[in-house]
Formats: sequence, structure tokens, C-alpha cells
Amino acid sequence: MALVVNAHTHINNETPGRKYFPWQHTWHTCMSWAYGVWSPTLGVPPYTRDPNALFPKQGLRFADPDGTFTIAAMDQSGVDLGIILPIDYDWSWGSASAITIEEKHRHQAEMVKKYPGRFVAFGGPDPRRPGAADIFERTIRELDFRGLKLIPKAGYYAWDEQVYPLYEKCVEYGVPVFVCTEPDGGGYNRDRFNEPIHLSDVIGDFPDMSVVMLHAGEPLYHWFEEALLVASRAANAYIEMSFWIRPHFVPNMIPNYMDGEEAVIRLVARARDVLGAHRILWGSDGHVGPRSRPNGRDTSSDWKGPVDWIKSLPEIAPRYGLTFSRSDVDQILGDNAARLVGVIEKPVRPNTYGWQRKLPAPFRGM
Repeated sequence: MALVVNAHTHINNETPGRKYFPWQHTWHTCMSWAYGVWSPTLGVPPYTRDPNALFPKQGLRFADPDGTFTIAAMDQSGVDLGIILPIDYDWSWGSASAITIEEKHRHQAEMVKKYPGRFVAFGGPDPRRPGAADIFERTIRELDFRGLKLIPKAGYYAWDEQVYPLYEKCVEYGVPVFVCTEPDGGGYNRDRFNEPIHLSDVIGDFPDMSVVMLHAGEPLYHWFEEALLVASRAANAYIEMSFWIRPHFVPNMIPNYMDGEEAVIRLVARARDVLGAHRILWGSDGHVGPRSRPNGRDTSSDWKGPVDWIKSLPEIAPRYGLTFSRSDVDQILGDNAARLVGVIEKPVRPNTYGWQRKLPAPFRGM
């Protein structure tokens, strides 16, 4: 049986009085909970809910400083390994989180050490942060992190040259970059930067760097097609399908864009037919904490549903005139992700492209 790897895991180390996210992000979430699309009334008056009541505890609902909730969800859903990705929203919202990005990195390293063999971690400073390339390099050299996480919809394009020093470090150390390509509110507030087509520039300038498009443009079908287009032209490009699959298994999830099992399975089959199963990953993209959902239910089912469903694809697919092999399933569920982060051996190509576009040297005059 192949490894099951959750390629998109978050662990929030917020504690009372020390928030993981900037205060504006928390207040945005609380306003949405009380008055907006996340409220039970979908924002229809009268406005009887109080966002102030949630603010002190909002981040604590899904905080897991010692990792116990996350490990329990992994065990209950049959996940062998989680790839922990950090979140740096400070430049997006315009104020500093109480927990610095370096502290977030150190906490992730503690999780890797505390649960041997269960986690690998990525660095993820916002590229606009002073010293971002050095911060990221230290995660590789000192903490044995396995890649870079970027969130362009925090306010920059993936091809912006201020990001290039981080890509150069990825090439230098042979690690992948995972890039969000999901137009969604909540944690982010500048969706236009996340359009998958912008990654074609990055792949062209760094063809030997492995690039994973997290979410594959979910929930926009034309962004999904863009993600397939970009990945289909590059041997080192992958997609991760998290929320294309996951909402199908989360009751009353808002928003739930997928219309039944057939829509989901045909989307996965199209990705497989265009890219090959060897370039598709699965992940949950979620935190697990004491009350990750408003009703406080056990959120491990949010992971178990997709895991069990992917495992059953060879049996389910014929209902819709499709086929999936056991090899397809093994690759999507974990082998692809495990190879990217060096947990299992990755086949070595005898040749590389052998170039990367360097930033121009500073002009020194005549």
C-alpha cells in the first residue's frame, strides 16, 4: 500500500493573547461570521449576531499548538504524512501578527521533531518581507525544511522579481515551491494575483524547479483549465486538487461549488488525462483544532472522506464510463508528494534544462 500524504496541512500555534494572524484578518472573519456569507442567514438582516463575541477566541477554535488534534485527524483518516505549510499574512493586511514568521517556522520544526516520520515542513515568508530569502534559506539549512510556500493573493504576482531570490534558493537546494492558485476571500484579499496563468512566467524562468499549483484554480473552472494548461507545458509542474474534492464530503460547507460525485470524478479524470496521474497531489488545506467547525464536530471526516473516495476510484469510475488504475490512486494519494519532498526516491532525469533567469546585476555606470 502506498503512502497517504496530505500535501496541504496547516498547524496554528496561536495561544491566548498571541494571535497567529493579523488582527484585521481575525476581524474580517468575525464580521463574516456575524453579518456575511459565513453567517447562518448568509448576511440577511436582522443583524443579531455579535462579531465582538467571537474575536478573542476565533483563532483558538482551530489552534493546535502541540499538534494533538492534527495527529488524531491523520490517524483517523489514514494519513501517513502531512506537509505543513506556514501562513504569512502580515503584508496582506498591513499589520504584524503577534507570532512572527520565524516563530511559525520554529513551531513547525517542533512538530516534525515531536512526531517523527509524520510531518515535513516548508518555509513561507512573504517575499516582500525584508530578508525573506535569508529567512527561507535558514529553514532549509538549519531546520531541514523541504520547500517553499507562497501566497500571491496576499498582494504580489508569482512572476514579480522580488520573489525571484526565493526561487533561486529553491533551485540551489533542489526543493519545490507550492503556490496558492485559489480565488477566495477570508484569509486573502487580493484574488487577481492568484490566477494560474501567471505561473507560466515562473516556470519559463526556472524550468528545473518543481512547482505545485495548490487548489488548481478552485472554484473557477476556467482557472482550473489555466492550471492544466500551465502544467501541461512543463515537466516539473504539478497540481494539488484539495477543495475541488473536499467540499463533496463536508456537509453544509459554504461555499460548496461541486455538484455531486460525477462532477468531481470527471474533473479528476480530466486532470489525469491531461497531466498524468504522476503530477496530481491531494491535500486538505485546513487546520484541525478544538472547534474547527461552528458545531464543534470532529473534523477528521473532512480528511477521511476524500482519502477513502480516492482509494475507491477504481471501483467507482466505471459508473461514469471512466477508469482509474491502482497506480493512479497510489500516485495521487501520496507517492507524488512523497517524491517531491524526498521521503521516497524520485527518478532522476539524465539531463536538466540547466538555466534559470538571474536578476540583472545592478547598473554601475560608465
